[in-house]
Amino acid sequence: MEPKKESRRAWVKSRAAMESNPQRKTLTNKRSWKKFPWFDLLSKGFELGIRLSPFYQKGKSNAGNPVVNRVDLVFDSLPQAFEGYTILHMTDLHLDFIPQLAHKICEQIQFIQADLCVMTGDYSSLTRGNRYQDILGPMRQVVCAVHQRDGLVATLGNHDSHKMVSPFEEMGIKLLINETVAIIRGNSKILITGLDDPHYYYTKEAAKALAASDHGFKIALVHTPALYDLAQNNGYDLYLTGHTHGGQICLPGGIPLILHLDKGRKYYRGKWKYQGMTGYTGQGVGAVGIPLRYNTQSEITLFTLHAREPASP
Repeated sequence: MEPKKESRRAWVKSRAAMESNPQRKTLTNKRSWKKFPWFDLLSKGFELGIRLSPFYQKGKSNAGNPVVNRVDLVFDSLPQAFEGYTILHMTDLHLDFIPQLAHKICEQIQFIQADLCVMTGDYSSLTRGNRYQDILGPMRQVVCAVHQRDGLVATLGNHDSHKMVSPFEEMGIKLLINETVAIIRGNSKILITGLDDPHYYYTKEAAKALAASDHGFKIALVHTPALYDLAQNNGYDLYLTGHTHGGQICLPGGIPLILHLDKGRKYYRGKWKYQGMTGYTGQGVGAVGIPLRYNTQSEITLFTLHAREPASP
């Protein structure tokens, strides 16, 4: 048996056991419940309360119409062969929650020519059961609309099941589960490490994957910002993540009401820096809980990487 197949089978067994347990320890060893009845009730109460207000349609439009946010990132360590390299990032799609969201995504990305497409988890809105099958059709639509030269790689989120792996890979998505792949340009390369979700399903294998990656320009794909320090300690240059939805429901000024984060809370939205590492937390392509957004906007991100010119002598 090939080592990779052996490790994947071990992961499936471990992940299946964790998915069947409604209670898990997170990275910070705090108890994390997979179902929050009080949160669901609060969300529905908020939605009912605002439905008749003049703000309802605005919140619905913010949630159901993702926009493309174009971001330039400059690095001292990026190989010159990758100057201008483009990465299309989508996170927190929750494709079964807002009707016609897949169609809206396809409208936004169909004319984008990217070098690489990455996705950082939460394709479904449910955290348990076999309803993940509801998102397979919409996911195929999105995959068909993506135009990339070097592939489509993805990680799983806390709303995702290990059962998604096979159908996703049949669509042409490369699932990275505590694994690293290299993208080559001549004699240069960049390394992409994808980790399993650390919010509900953290294991030491994630830390091992970060530590085991080779030297070079390295990008971490992680569902939540929580592993920012581990990534930086292992020499990662760029950390792409999601999970927070940018707060989804925020007060004026973007102040979030709920983030579902124990660690890395200040990295809940947009571009950030941790020591020498650049990070970006996407606001999420979709929404969850309620189909509304306030002071946030559903987002697809297109990054362009630039190599900083060396200082003249």
